[in-house]
Amino acid sequence: SAVEDQPIPAPLASSPEEMIADAFHERPDLQSLQSRENSLNQYATAEKRLSYPTISLLGIAGEVPDHDSTLHETDYSAAGVNINIPLFNGKLFSARHQEAELRAQAAAKDVEDLRVTSDRDVRTAWLEANNAFRRLDVTSRLVAQANEALRLAQARYDNGLGSIVELNEAQLNQTSAEIDAASAKYDYLSRRAMLDYALGVLQ
Repeated sequence: SAVEDQPIPAPLASSPEEMIADAFHERPDLQSLQSRENSLNQYATAEKRLSYPTISLLGIAGEVPDHDSTLHETDYSAAGVNINIPLFNGKLFSARHQEAELRAQAAAKDVEDLRVTSDRDVRTAWLEANNAFRRLDVTSRLVAQANEALRLAQARYDNGLGSIVELNEAQLNQTSAEIDAASAKYDYLSRRAMLDYALGVLQ
């Protein structure tokens, strides 16, 4: 299959700050840790509520199927309230709540650590991609200069004013400039891919 030239991606943002915010929202590993932290916080809240008193309301109603002559009414109903106060359980609920709180705090620390790592990764990748992008302009100008030098060397040679050595040197310089430009483009595309990975766009 034919080798296709890869287009240059859109220009980078002027600063990594906006990209860092996108990374916090897009990175799947960070989303997973945040979901785990939320789950553990909800679990800790549920464990805390186990120590609250509970109130149960019970009721029953019906009708006696067989008539009893001693009963004036065949319908019956009853209701009751049950209050449960968990006091004497060996502090089981408080211990479970404390354990859940510690797990939630550990999950929050994991999220914070990954946010710091993401911030560092995005800043580093943005800086490297930005430097590679600037190199594209430099190598492009060098190619233009090498092409112009080759044109002049070819004209001098055709008019008998230059030597074959001068022409060959100009051709070599042009080839070298094109190789540098291709290398700079590959480096920039590679750096952009690393930046996309740090942002969570490329998985």
